Amino acid sequence: MDQGSPAPLEQEEVQHHRSESRLHKRRPSKQEDEQLLAGMSSPLDAARLRRAVPEEQHHTLHTPVEFSWKQFWITLLYEVLPPGLVAPLAVLLVERSRTRAWHVVNHRFLFVWSLKHNPRGNHILFWCFFCPLNWLVLGALLLRLLGPEHLVQNVDLFQIVLANLLLFLRVLIVSVKYGYFRPEEIEQLSRPAPDWDADQTERRLVGNGWTNPGKYPGLIEDELTCAMDESDVALQGVSFQLDESASDRLRKHPTDERFTAATARNTKDEVTTGFVLHQLLSRAYHPDFPSRYMLCVLVSFLMITASTFLIRWGYGLSAFGETIWEILIFVGCVLGFLLGGFSNFSFGMISAHDFQRRATVLEKLGQLAAYPGLRLGEFLFHKPEPQDGSKTEAQEPSTNDSEDAQVFVDLKRSANVFAWMLCRKVLRSFGEAYYQRIQAYTSILLGYAICCVLFLNLIGWTQMRHHVSTIWLLLLIIGIISSICVFAISKATKLQGLAADQRSQVQAELLFLEKELADLPTGTPEAKREELLSAKALLRQVDESIHYEELIHRPVRVMGHPATHNVIGSALGIILTGFVLAAEGFAGSGIAYDAQGWFNY
Repeated sequence: MDQGSPAPLEQEEVQHHRSESRLHKRRPSKQEDEQLLAGMSSPLDAARLRRAVPEEQHHTLHTPVEFSWKQFWITLLYEVLPPGLVAPLAVLLVERSRTRAWHVVNHRFLFVWSLKHNPRGNHILFWCFFCPLNWLVLGALLLRLLGPEHLVQNVDLFQIVLANLLLFLRVLIVSVKYGYFRPEEIEQLSRPAPDWDADQTERRLVGNGWTNPGKYPGLIEDELTCAMDESDVALQGVSFQLDESASDRLRKHPTDERFTAATARNTKDEVTTGFVLHQLLSRAYHPDFPSRYMLCVLVSFLMITASTFLIRWGYGLSAFGETIWEILIFVGCVLGFLLGGFSNFSFGMISAHDFQRRATVLEKLGQLAAYPGLRLGEFLFHKPEPQDGSKTEAQEPSTNDSEDAQVFVDLKRSANVFAWMLCRKVLRSFGEAYYQRIQAYTSILLGYAICCVLFLNLIGWTQMRHHVSTIWLLLLIIGIISSICVFAISKATKLQGLAADQRSQVQAELLFLEKELADLPTGTPEAKREELLSAKALLRQVDESIHYEELIHRPVRVMGHPATHNVIGSALGIILTGFVLAAEGFAGSGIAYDAQGWFNY
């Protein structure tokens, strides 16, 4: 068969599924993609998407995510103020329209009243849990600061301040979230449902949608579409050239209809890059959030919440105070740790999980280009049946795929080098808004640990009144948050290290190509020589691109610095230095506690 002519459309024989898009700029579809591909004469056109799309449609393509300081400060104002009463007034002042303000407060969970915007469960959550807890935590701080001294003397001010700061940490995280919202999403928040609804809100949450994207149909496909738009690439217009037997199996694999392996534009020995990347992403992002991570969060949260009260009880004090005022303050303290602590610790583990997922996809993309390639069972994603809640084929490869069949992308072919690099380019932009937020969350959590170290120094050097349970509370918070952050940073470091590893892989491939070209016998067809020379030239560009884009221009960052082992050392160094200074302060001040655990009572 002439391999230059398109193969019959095998995809028509395969039952592909369709995922509904929830994007706002445009709703991509198979028909739209086919029309776009029909106007492309070569893979180069697909790699310059905006040149192939009519100019009047450029506004429908997604642009790279940019942080909006305006939305950050607006959200900070909304979230700092108590919900239900004060925050809606601020929204009305900022939006300057009662209609827009009404939609904003319902969509942003600042005043939940409309069943069109939120389901009944969210109303119960807001009025019975979220709103009262915020008011109680703030009220506890005000009671401690403004209440009669003799009625609140058994409450350590530092403990209620720590609870409120933990709540403020959540406010910062929410503000960063909206700072990375796209302009069209911010606009939708001021519109009535269903332009924006509870499902859209959950999809944008790192703790909901991005933790388990497999439970939100179309989310992975939408983020892949956005990544292609941002990278100016149409992956379905570029194909890998594979062994024909492997290609035949992949082209018959059922998947999302927008990311099929076979199109009208490629041949039997070709598989689209969109299919390859979609399979890798689906396998990595469909499994549920590891239960062991959530168990660690739960244990950490319980340790911090219970420590203060158990230590007070051990010193013979009432765990929740003596007066009604003290009881209210301690209840507010517990609720502050409940509302802020559990979610904030979860963000740290979710960050580690996302860094790991990204590293997994990038690692497998590298394995595809390293002989003998990747096993089919580790590559193909099988959409789980809706009624099966126990095991999914995404987590366990099917029996047919457990054989030793391999998928190998030979980088001696220039078409494969070009397609492989485009896959890497799009992968780096996949879920960009979530990715940028996650990098910020790790830094915010680490900042809270450093703040606790400063509290230790403040107590030690100024000899301020405090209870011994506060010292243990600070030590626990610092130890737990530091451990979570170091775990997340280690995953980020692994992700960043893969860029250097795969650059080394490319350089090794270049060396072998140079040797193969040097050893070509006389009489070798010129076409083969030209193909090797073309692959070598492209590999050199890939090497330079990885070096600049992934190691210099846009590396994985934590606290504004590239994620390396030096960052872990710097973070721990700051905390350990703070510990040493605090220890000197306590040793020099001669702090001693009375029988009930108080200093300077």
